[in-house]
Amino acid sequence: MSVPYQCLCRLGQSSILCAAKGTSIHTFNLGAGPSHISSWTHPLTKQVGNGNPEATSQDQDLENQESEQPPSKKRRLDSDEKPSEEEKANQDKTGAVEVVENGNGKKKEKPARRPELPFVILLTATEDGSHLVAVTGQDKTLWVFEHDGNGVLNELSQRVLPKRPSSISITPEGEGILSADKFGDVYSLPLLPSSPSEAADTPVTPSSESTLAATAPSAFKPSASRFTVHSKRNLRALEEQERILANRKEAPKQNPKFEHEPVLGHVSMLTALATAISADGRPYVITADRDEHIRVSRGLPQAHIIENFCLGHESFLNALCVPASRPEILVSGGGDDELFLWDWKVGQLINKVDVLGHVKKVVPDATKVAVSQLYSYDAEDRCYLLVICELVPAMFVFQLLQDTLEHAQTVNLAGNPLDAVLVAKTKGPLRLVVAVDPPRPTGSEAEESRGDAQSLLLFERDDAGNWVSSSEDIPDVAGEDLGLSREELDNILYPVEKLRKTEFEDDVEGGGS
Repeated sequence: MSVPYQCLCRLGQSSILCAAKGTSIHTFNLGAGPSHISSWTHPLTKQVGNGNPEATSQDQDLENQESEQPPSKKRRLDSDEKPSEEEKANQDKTGAVEVVENGNGKKKEKPARRPELPFVILLTATEDGSHLVAVTGQDKTLWVFEHDGNGVLNELSQRVLPKRPSSISITPEGEGILSADKFGDVYSLPLLPSSPSEAADTPVTPSSESTLAATAPSAFKPSASRFTVHSKRNLRALEEQERILANRKEAPKQNPKFEHEPVLGHVSMLTALATAISADGRPYVITADRDEHIRVSRGLPQAHIIENFCLGHESFLNALCVPASRPEILVSGGGDDELFLWDWKVGQLINKVDVLGHVKKVVPDATKVAVSQLYSYDAEDRCYLLVICELVPAMFVFQLLQDTLEHAQTVNLAGNPLDAVLVAKTKGPLRLVVAVDPPRPTGSEAEESRGDAQSLLLFERDDAGNWVSSSEDIPDVAGEDLGLSREELDNILYPVEKLRKTEFEDDVEGGGS
């Protein structure tokens, strides 16, 4: 089945676009005319796709480590045992059947789960566009690429993180990376490893070719200690940080060899991470979690100090945005029906702006919203916010006024948007690139193909300031057939709604029975 582009990133202020498609990253020049430049593909893609047993074993081990569960038991069927049609279909893919016990203590056969492919799940770049940072989900690997200025990426390092990252950000100085994971921890890493041995920590494949950096800026190190004056809350945060470090020293085999430092933590799954600079020039780290909390912490190296909380959401959070032209404002969204506007420096809620009402105009039977992406941009001295909601075939543009958001445009799309980015045209205005999941075909071919619809859409602003389709097309790059079913692909492309808590979870947290 064809895989759409799922992540987009602009390299600095240039017209170079990076687009992740499955396990590959492609670069395009959108300057004089859209053209494809180069590609990079994860080394394990072909091995897993061809059923390489060694790669499959590595994938299963990684999955077991992350879930902290023992490996599934598997056995072959005897000659007199006939598998069901579903088991046959899955045996063709995996070659194994998992044995589980039902409520009566009897063993029941169920198809074994196929190893997950190393999809690119996160992309970001330094402000000057000199380096690209990517994260592949299945192997929890953070990749750093050097950009030659013309769209060609050179792999510099690969570092396997302790847990799968859920959000990453480049520090304001451009020398470090902040990585938030679903276990509630934020780590600080240097953009470039300080030694070649760190650059290839736990390599994905022995034959992987990488150009390693000889020297690089060192990572930020927390300067606080128990002798520093703390509030009770900050002292507890520091004690938790010391506990994490102590556990790592007790289990050196699980501790990555490269330089990385825990800088702050939540007690819930982290879903979004942003950096901000206050009016007095001080850096801050803003984090959000599944439990409706937004935490404002001081920037490195004092991220353990909590400045305040922005509380008011009633459902999970998934997206944060601090507009460059309005750095005093934070916009947050997730599972609530509204977007929230905050004065994040003091933790004050400014306003709520309805989103569900606009979604219903596109999807009439919608009853809830899952905001997946928030982006800001400036045009004609005005600040705008671009909102993407999961499984809604449209984008919503709002203008940021003094203390509210005013709906400016709904951009209807042929498919569900997965990501978006604004790219400068050579000596011209901004252009909007949107990665969409093309509409699903109907009929007998529905389970075999997603059609030939364009998955990278290009938009330009008209005289009225609205986004309209461009006359130019971005060339599509044929990707490898990863052998994914519709359900498997949807599980990868649409993870946001799964953050919503069930009634059972709400009862447990609220003390219900």
